Amino acid sequence: MDNPTIIFFSGLAILGLLFWYLATEVPRRKRAIGSFLIAGIAVLCLLALKPPKFEATNPQTGELVPTLKPGIDLAGGSAFTMEVQPRLDEDGQVVPVNPRAITQAIKTLEKRLNPDGTNDMLIQGQGTNRITVEMPGVSADEAARIKETIELTAKLELRKVHRESSTQGPLVKAGKAIVPGHEAFDYSRTNDDGEEFPEVLLLNRRIDIEGKHVKFASPDQIQKGVVNIRLSSEGGKRMINLTKDMTPGVDRIAVVLDGVVMSAPVVNSVPLGSNFLIEGLDSYQESDDLSAALMNPLENALDIIEVRQVSARLGSATIHQGINAGIAGLGLTLLFVLLYYRVSGIIALLGLSVNILILFGAMAMFGFTFTLPGIAGIILTIGIAVDANVLIYERLREELKTGKSLKHAINSAYEKAFSAIFDANITTLITALILFWRASSTVKGFALTLTIGILAAMFAALVVTRVLFWWATGTDDRKEGMIKKLTFMNLIPEKTLDFMGKRKAALFLSTLAIIASLAFVGIKRDNALGIDFAGGSIIKFQIGEETISDVAVKDAIADLDLSKNPIVQEESIPNTGNLISIRCAEVDENAIVAELRKDIPLLAQVTQVEREEGGVKTEAEIYSIEEDRDQVSAALGHEFLWNSLIALGIGLIGILAYITVRFEFSFAVGAFVALFHDLIICIGIIVISGAEFSLIHVGAVLTIAGYSINDTIVVFDRIRETLRLKRGDVTDVMNIAINATLSRTLLTSVTTFMAVLVLYIFGGPALKDFSFAIMIGVIVGTYSSIFVASPIVLFWSKKRGSNLRRELLDANLEAQVNPAATAGSGE
Repeated sequence: MDNPTIIFFSGLAILGLLFWYLATEVPRRKRAIGSFLIAGIAVLCLLALKPPKFEATNPQTGELVPTLKPGIDLAGGSAFTMEVQPRLDEDGQVVPVNPRAITQAIKTLEKRLNPDGTNDMLIQGQGTNRITVEMPGVSADEAARIKETIELTAKLELRKVHRESSTQGPLVKAGKAIVPGHEAFDYSRTNDDGEEFPEVLLLNRRIDIEGKHVKFASPDQIQKGVVNIRLSSEGGKRMINLTKDMTPGVDRIAVVLDGVVMSAPVVNSVPLGSNFLIEGLDSYQESDDLSAALMNPLENALDIIEVRQVSARLGSATIHQGINAGIAGLGLTLLFVLLYYRVSGIIALLGLSVNILILFGAMAMFGFTFTLPGIAGIILTIGIAVDANVLIYERLREELKTGKSLKHAINSAYEKAFSAIFDANITTLITALILFWRASSTVKGFALTLTIGILAAMFAALVVTRVLFWWATGTDDRKEGMIKKLTFMNLIPEKTLDFMGKRKAALFLSTLAIIASLAFVGIKRDNALGIDFAGGSIIKFQIGEETISDVAVKDAIADLDLSKNPIVQEESIPNTGNLISIRCAEVDENAIVAELRKDIPLLAQVTQVEREEGGVKTEAEIYSIEEDRDQVSAALGHEFLWNSLIALGIGLIGILAYITVRFEFSFAVGAFVALFHDLIICIGIIVISGAEFSLIHVGAVLTIAGYSINDTIVVFDRIRETLRLKRGDVTDVMNIAINATLSRTLLTSVTTFMAVLVLYIFGGPALKDFSFAIMIGVIVGTYSSIFVASPIVLFWSKKRGSNLRRELLDANLEAQVNPAATAGSGE
């Protein structure tokens, strides 16, 4: 479904139903509205995932076009190799290509090709003057458009047209006349009937306004082929100076882009201000591309020297293993929920199904790219969704034990679980939105998937399952539903353990783990970084028409003693042949080359032919290996790390602010310390285990951060509630609260751990590192939510000399007096 009008009006209808649902107090009406709401969203997502036949095929090849776009790491795509050209300075002197020029070009390409961060792509410097861009699933038409976008320098110039251009222009071009300070340009204008009128314009050599004076450029949404330009304050002053002495209706200004006159309108009023138009483009897409280029001009021109197809960076075998293992892990999680909660488990499964449908449907609907960090976001989303159901059902178990009727117990369970679900998801959502806003494109894939997943999980847990319970049990006491009784399995004994009493021992253990982690990271430093972060060499073997799988190459070099794990990809160049590319550490280059020059002829399917030499038939191999080596920069360099750290830092500030408002500052400090504790220890264990920190671990670490925040907030919510309701020593009350959430904490942790364990065992070598990191994160996060976060809250409140219970009671009183100040709950 790619019709924006249908999506827009469908979204408005769904939003209206959602507001109606929230505003309605009558259960029977709420059930009916909720049913229509769920059905509408489900249908919309199904249409997005399974479009009509005329949308499902490529008109050029007839092949099916996947509704979910896989990223370069999962499905491969097209790669563009380009040379960065020297530029001329203001004095006309040639400025050689330097590292700064490469960096500037990479930044510009990132902004041009991926302005909103939803397309997965990889940009790397190669050698001293080359850049490689890899983009997923690019068709021939798209490749041609991308090539134009890449090579567009977007050097914008505004020049004054000579008043006698119509007579002097052709003479200057023919070399029959010289007009000092002016040069001739060809220009073709088109009238309203589509007729072209070529002319030669005589333009002033002095450039009055340049691309650097453009503040904003955007495609016109009404007129095709038009770009709206707004100049900076300096550009506006220059425009006034340029036009103030012109004669309206006579003088003209030429808009020159990359040496081509785009338009030369007559000035109708003087002086002109900061806004003007660029016209003469062929389509809305061309206007969009030019706008992106003008907002991100290149200092150095780029020449594309090669376009080729590349395989998935993770390898096809790993991807298939990962998909199968992921499905098996998800199935195991759903089976556990079904067995543990029985009839309620069926309702939970239906809610989780809607959750997953919304997640994939939204990604397909808006054309978001599906990447490995995105898979990490999905794993965290499923964990959050399962956790929300566990929270509700454990509350329901407690309410049923008090002797309440089933309907009243369900109502009470949803009311009491709401604040925990809301706060836990909102804190994670804050982090996801800030990561999408500030972080690099690789992290944006995670943030985007997680944002959609959180909203889907909240809708599924609080709306879908609630509506299903209404249908199953009835909406009032006068009429019974199909379900009259609910039973649950109970594997966790009801004991009150003294967790807070172990806080000193836990503090010692955590401090020791943090020091050890920081020490190991400090010792290994760059040796702990994989090729994605450290860069190295790229080796290419041209193998003609032969085919060699990336798995075969990896197996061939598996026994070598390499300093870093190489990245192997299959590539192909139209009309040239196939290649194998290996990104590796510089010190490993010679060993890999020597091994592969020996093994590649054995790995390839070599064609044998017979020929006759001197009457004797012999066999000869038609086979040749052409080897090419070059240096390659880090795919995820210092700027990636810096942007990610800034985004994470802003996210932490947002979480601190939210928790301070919803809880108290002591809780915010506890959440911050717990998150810091979890990330440092998990990264330390990854390094200690000998794994290299790579793109795979980026998604894993972000998943750990989200899991840690979610887990901590759920415990905090119960502590807040218990402190408000129970008297006694704060330490004892906090201990009661931690024990009350223990079953939920362990159930969520075990189900998440088991799903990821299946991925670890059966997901292939590449996903082993990913799943191992998440398993460590689940264990450490569970430990910190019990033994770290709560003791820190207690410690900080005592250090401030404040009464934690009194602060919470005052906050609760304020919320009752001014309910608009805080988020409400209930049905």
